[in-house]
Amino acid sequence: MFFAKCLTALLFAITVCFFLNIGICRANPGIRVQITQKGLNYANNLALRKMYKELKNYKFPDFSKGGSTSYRLYNIKVSRVSRPRGHIALVPGQGLRWTVVIKGYRLSAKFKLKQKVLWFTIRKTFSVTMKVKRVELKFTLKPSKATNGGLKLKASRCRSKVDVNVSAKNIVLKIILKFFRRKINRIIEKKLCQSATKIINNDVSRKLARFPVTRRIKHGYFFDYGFVSNPVFTSNYMQTNHKAAILDKNKNGQFPFAPPQLPQLNENKKMIYFIISDYVLNTWLYTAYHDNQLWLKVNSKMFKKENQRAMFQTTCPNSMCIGKILPQIAEKYPNSKMEMHFTTYENPMVHFKANHVQLNVPVRAEFIVVQANGAHAKLLTAELVLFSEVKTKISGKNLLLTVSETTLTLKKIYGGAPGSFAMIAVKGALEMIVKFVESILPGQQFPLVLPSHAMLSNPTIRIVQNAIIVASDLNIKSI
Repeated sequence: MFFAKCLTALLFAITVCFFLNIGICRANPGIRVQITQKGLNYANNLALRKMYKELKNYKFPDFSKGGSTSYRLYNIKVSRVSRPRGHIALVPGQGLRWTVVIKGYRLSAKFKLKQKVLWFTIRKTFSVTMKVKRVELKFTLKPSKATNGGLKLKASRCRSKVDVNVSAKNIVLKIILKFFRRKINRIIEKKLCQSATKIINNDVSRKLARFPVTRRIKHGYFFDYGFVSNPVFTSNYMQTNHKAAILDKNKNGQFPFAPPQLPQLNENKKMIYFIISDYVLNTWLYTAYHDNQLWLKVNSKMFKKENQRAMFQTTCPNSMCIGKILPQIAEKYPNSKMEMHFTTYENPMVHFKANHVQLNVPVRAEFIVVQANGAHAKLLTAELVLFSEVKTKISGKNLLLTVSETTLTLKKIYGGAPGSFAMIAVKGALEMIVKFVESILPGQQFPLVLPSHAMLSNPTIRIVQNAIIVASDLNIKSI
């Protein structure tokens, strides 16, 4: 019946548009998402607005009945429709209960009657008006985890109630239609539930089954946000738990660490809450490390400011440069330039602490001299650990992570003549270079999975033990 397209719209508002969708999980998730009643109300209002537009132009099927007294109700058109009202309610332990009520729905149609009276057959066609005083539809939606890590949806306990008043100018037809009114009500009520249930359990479920649970991100990697458990509902929110791991180009991802336990959140001021564990970023770092992506070549060409470019000179009589910090280099390689190659020699790790994020990166730094004739000479190698604070903010649909306040611990140096380079001098040179690099490094953006037409509205961020919590309302342009 006429709810077909409308139900589809609502379901996608709840599932796909809010697809970041509880209970007790057997495995800790990388990301937990909670949608509050405020968020569900927003989805409901969007769906009802879309429903109103579609109801005005809906094409109805014909109704017919055979036998000695047969009829056909056809060419059914909408002449007036009121705005539907509806409500989505959280049902703890079950799912969502959706109720939609429409009052003041008027249709015009043709009614063709064929009736045998003794040896005569009466055939007559009339114009009729159907006033649907009230349409009410109630059913429960039960999402669950699909075999591919996606979402399945099942509708159950469907109930519908319709009150149709059919009128016509012809007195005989009025009597006939009054006789058929109860039957028409029952037919429409049955059709409503059959149609709604079929749309959800077949049409929408098939679409959800085809919805990907991985998304390509930077460097050709994939973000796997498949479910790790069935969604479960409480009286305060709809919550979903996601794997949330970064996979390599072949969608492989085996990690020697597991997600930590995330904090329980029982808030409802915002529409949606993303609870992101440090596991997600650590899978990203682990994948990039094993794919040899964590390296950086630093030289004067990276910088625009002249004083920063000058720091890479081995000879600098009128300014500060690396040759003054490490005079051995200036003596052996005058009028040359330095560059450094940084590579990770162990897997970096991120730790979410109360109010801050810390990044630990074991790094091997090679000091390379580029001579005037273009020849390269490797001078020495240092092993160190970088400790950085990571600033966080929302940029569009992404969590932007920016490195700041980097300090370092120098573990050892090798490759130069024994005793020729003091640890304190090498550490000073590295600190200077790291500070310069930190000032120009772009932030890394981590995607918060939202559909293309949905945006975060007035998001806030806070950092707690093991988790970054992003709380936000939503602004969805269309469904």
